[in-house]
This record gives sequence, C-alpha cells and structure tokens, in this order.
Amino acid sequence: MTAASATPSASRWVRLLHRAEDGLLALMLLALLLLAVSQIALRVFFDTGLIWSEPVSRLLVLWLALLGGLAATREGKHIAIDALPRLLPPLWRRIAWSVSQLGAAAITGTLAWYSISMIQLEREMPTYLVGTLPNWVGMLVLPFGFGLMALRFLISSATHGPAATPELSPELADLDDNPSVKS
Repeated sequence: MTAASATPSASRWVRLLHRAEDGLLALMLLALLLLAVSQIALRVFFDTGLIWSEPVSRLLVLWLALLGGLAATREGKHIAIDALPRLLPPLWRRIAWSVSQLGAAAITGTLAWYSISMIQLEREMPTYLVGTLPNWVGMLVLPFGFGLMALRFLISSATHGPAATPELSPELADLDDNPSVKS
C-alpha cells in the first residue's frame, strides 16, 4: 500500500470526524435549548422547575464554547488580527502566520496543562454536578478541548498558510470601491 492510496482513506476518516464534531455541537445546542425552554415552561405554567437544570446548562455552555472553539480552529475561523500581514510580502506573511499559530498553540497548550491541575484539585475535594456525578467529570472538556486546539494550531503552523491575498470584509470592500471615501 502506497502513501497515495492511504490518503483518500485518511481524508475520509477526517471528514467523518469533522461531521461527528459538528453533529455533537448541534446536539448539545439542541439539548441546551430544550432544557432552557422546558425550564421556562415549568416555571410559568406549573410554578416549579428542574433542580439540576442550572448546573447542567452551565456545563453545556462550557462544552459548546470549547467544542465550538475547536471547530473554529479546525476551519481557520478563530479570531485573528490581519492588519499587519496585509502589508507583508508573501514569505514574511507565511512566517508571521507560523509564529502566530505557534503562539496560539503555546497559549492553548498552557491552558490545557493548567486545566488538568484544576481537575486534580476538584477531585481532591469533589462537588457534585447532578446526583452522584462529580463536577470534575464535566470539566474534562477543558484539557481535551484546549489540548486539541493546541494540536490543531501546531499542525496549522507547519502545514497551512494564510490566504495569498487576504480578503477584506464585505463592509471594508464596499468602502474600498466607494469613490467618495477615497481622498
């Protein structure tokens, strides 16, 4: 088996993983919405509520934030300031891209490392999320999410580069075409 024949199979697995990530995000968002709507309905119509809905909602928001950040990192749609790279020649733009991706990998890697310490502290004196489920179990998304983000940033620094000609946002592109704005 050659490397060329393994590539389509690997690509298929990566696409399947991306679909699973997106599906999990959609499922969690749906669960959060259903939980919020049911909590509102229970309070308005029956003057009661679910005791466990608030901590579970907080946990779902945490998971959505981390997995959403992971998806944004996958697509290269995370927050970036691209004013300086627009002024650089292509080689320096590529270098700036790699340095920024390595910096983001270092930051998210550090966050993953410290979140492991936080989970260890939580395990020493556990609090409970719902029933007998310890709070630290829900917090496992922190090292997992930040660790995968660090890995994606690291891979991106070596394999992907910025667009050859960064596009302007639609609002700025409209201003660029408007003769009354030009001096």
